[in-house]
Amino acid sequence: MSQEIEKKYLVFPEKLPQLTGGVLYIQGYLCLTPLIRFRIFGNRVCLNLKKIIGNNPIREEWEFYNELSSEEIKKLIQLSLKKPIEKIRHKIKHEGITWEIDVYQGENSGLITAEIELPTKNSVPLFPEWVDSKHEISNDEKYFNRNLGEHPYKFFGKKSK
Repeated sequence: MSQEIEKKYLVFPEKLPQLTGGVLYIQGYLCLTPLIRFRIFGNRVCLNLKKIIGNNPIREEWEFYNELSSEEIKKLIQLSLKKPIEKIRHKIKHEGITWEIDVYQGENSGLITAEIELPTKNSVPLFPEWVDSKHEISNDEKYFNRNLGEHPYKFFGKKSK
């Protein structure tokens, strides 16, 4: 088990450096309490268990990796409680810290977020110009990956019929 302290922000897309490469993730959820999620990348899967306590930025986390056949991947996706999301993750170093830039796909196209893992909960990162430091979304449920499958970004602010 490890602990993670993550902060997530919106970005200024026009200020982002050229993003190349990146890894496509298909992400879904098998359980919400405790949080059990899977991330598929290529023929590999990461099963992740998180113990989340309220809005506390510190979480206990366990990760398990395995390779799956294409048939096993299809079955895993079918087990997801909510519609899985797709995103391309890029990693950019700034001031010695790695930022993970997620460029969402499909119905979440247009959403780009930047996430950082901090050494302590009181750490304050040095923000690159492309991070919108005034728009931290770490605790904003509409941006939680587990919610974006059911309530995609393209519908933010639009009324349902």
